[in-house]
Amino acid sequence: MRDLNQRLRILLFLVPYVVRNRGASLAELSRRLGMPEAELRQEIDFLLMIGQPPFAPDDLIEIYEEAGRVYVHLHQSFDRPVNFTLFEALALVCAGRMFCTPAMGDAAVAMEGAISRILSALPPEMRRLVADLAERFVFESGEAAPHLSVLRHAVEERREVDIRHFSAGRGEVIARSVRPLGLHLSRGHWYLVAFCTRREAVRVFRLTRIQQATLTDRIFDPMGEIDVPGTVEAALRLPPRGSREVVMSFSPAVARWVREKWGGEGCQPEPDGGLRLHLFDVSDEFALSYAASFAGEARILSPPQLAERLRDEARVLAGGAGSPAAAAPEGGI
Repeated sequence: MRDLNQRLRILLFLVPYVVRNRGASLAELSRRLGMPEAELRQEIDFLLMIGQPPFAPDDLIEIYEEAGRVYVHLHQSFDRPVNFTLFEALALVCAGRMFCTPAMGDAAVAMEGAISRILSALPPEMRRLVADLAERFVFESGEAAPHLSVLRHAVEERREVDIRHFSAGRGEVIARSVRPLGLHLSRGHWYLVAFCTRREAVRVFRLTRIQQATLTDRIFDPMGEIDVPGTVEAALRLPPRGSREVVMSFSPAVARWVREKWGGEGCQPEPDGGLRLHLFDVSDEFALSYAASFAGEARILSPPQLAERLRDEARVLAGGAGSPAAAAPEGGI
């Protein structure tokens, strides 16, 4: 049985897609969802039970297959404009943003469209208020943002933290003592802005790269006003054009997320809907870990020796668990 996230992803793609196209072939839906037709038929049967207790078939969604094509008819209540209270709109927008992540694929696109339609249906004053309030709420998990609680305490109490952090640029785990100045959520990831006592400078650390964080009793003095969001966004910006170029190719499934991370600069659309990214003066370790983080949806095209290294590491991962490469963290800062 598929878990809730998988079923929600199927629902958010299948129903709007079939309604918009006034039917779709079972084979096409199977290909787009990446699942056998037999399993897709089982999911269609499950979707019939969506509605209100006691969940009678066809309560809100009538979905059926005929001559190899799938059709969806929605309950007539979907034809009427929905009037939300402020709290209902806020709850829907905040909950919907839980699913606007790269892992949700096409479902994230559908959910972002739904959030946009909810906001556009509200009066301008309420729309601004809901959008503002929604920015103040974040759904998070310990797996997605490890050590977040410890670092929040450190920021509030101005206490130093001893961390072990994987450096993508050097390809190794480094022990540091830092003075946390603020936390910022950007593009689906949490980042820590902190003064690194080792470098004697402000640095940005991605939380998924922090392998250990120990709160100490060392109190540090205030360091003045720090633009935490601006510092993070500056660190995420595409490096300036230099002499050493790395070219990477991304499949259509992840192209949108790559474009959102790097912006228009350095991104070149490909005919199949994929994306080609040109990076300059980045380390080999960064390029390798960033490509590997897309789990087969990314390739390094040049330089050739770097592409060969990625293939070698992929072969190691595929052939043997427990190798050092198998534990390599995801790419990025």
